[in-house]
Amino acid sequence: MASMNGVRNLLFDLDGTLVDSRKTIVDSIRHALLSGGLDASSATDVQSLIGRPLYEIFTGNYGLSRSRALEAIDVYRDYYDSLDQAGTTVYPGVRDGLAELNAAGYRLFLATVKPTRIAEKVLADLDLRAHFDGVAGASMGPERRKKTAIIAFALSEYGLDPASSLMIGDRDQDIDGARENGLPAIAVSWGFGGTEEFERARPAYRADRFEDVLSLLRPR
Repeated sequence: MASMNGVRNLLFDLDGTLVDSRKTIVDSIRHALLSGGLDASSATDVQSLIGRPLYEIFTGNYGLSRSRALEAIDVYRDYYDSLDQAGTTVYPGVRDGLAELNAAGYRLFLATVKPTRIAEKVLADLDLRAHFDGVAGASMGPERRKKTAIIAFALSEYGLDPASSLMIGDRDQDIDGARENGLPAIAVSWGFGGTEEFERARPAYRADRFEDVLSLLRPR
């Protein structure tokens, strides 16, 4: 892989990129559905949904009305918080890799569909927060749910030049959102996306291990 010159700001997705949170998310979705008296049997197969906004998941995939979806989101978030990352693990190579990027002078930011408060808690619980200069998450309301808007918010909030910034994520929305904001993207294969999804999204780079991300970013 060739290295990239001029990139100094790295925007990372969270779920499926830095952490494997599938069990925590599945348990929280099941709890929200059961609390609303709904059938939660299909909630065991949600890998393809992870990384999507919760509102889209509850309305589009489970057919809830707006009001019931908002109630389910509140229940989901309360339960997710109570788990304190039980069932969530940091992917191999991430801890040392983030430290190497810090040492190399890169500025690291989180860009996630999780609300900022919850994303901050996840990073703190897993001892990852110190690696990041800032956290840009979804708004608690409808104002900022899509990844495109979240990336745009990160760029604006932290004064980042798209020409020197790069998005790293595991879903097509990461790649598409980066492109719409003028950023290249690395698609990582160890998360919740898939080959067909990446073929459609056409990322600038691919990585199969966190070491591949580091190889792209090491000076030549």
